[in-house]
Amino acid sequence: MANVLGFHHAAIVVPDLDKAVRFYCELAGYEKIRQSCWDSESVFNRIIGMSASSARFCMLQGPNGYLELFEYEQPASTADPASLDAGDYGIRHLCFQVEDVDKALKQVVELGGRKMNNPVTNNLGITCVYCRDPFGNLLELISPTGDFPQLYR
Repeated sequence: MANVLGFHHAAIVVPDLDKAVRFYCELAGYEKIRQSCWDSESVFNRIIGMSASSARFCMLQGPNGYLELFEYEQPASTADPASLDAGDYGIRHLCFQVEDVDKALKQVVELGGRKMNNPVTNNLGITCVYCRDPFGNLLELISPTGDFPQLYR
């Protein structure tokens, strides 16, 4: 077994870093702890396996982990995360445990995100809903109960 200590962060590439920072800080209570950038000659290109890229990025700290946001200047992306469904290959959603799913969904919409459907409560009493951030990335909002895994406090 590898010497894994735990899950550290997820990363999202967005077209507007400032808007993404505002969205995730206001929605999930994250705090910006680091922001930087690199140019086409940077060592970051060797780290990420690209050549001649340039980007701005920001690390946000939340109550149980980190979220890293990137806005690439080069190369320009034509990808549209809103065209991907929950069953498409790849990392498909970020899940936030919330106290009130309806209230959190309303806040997603107020912050520029998109409601996809209404929250559902299953037979175990777990309420959840999928929605999209302002850039089309899938989010899940969940209020777990019983023996469903909870965040550490």
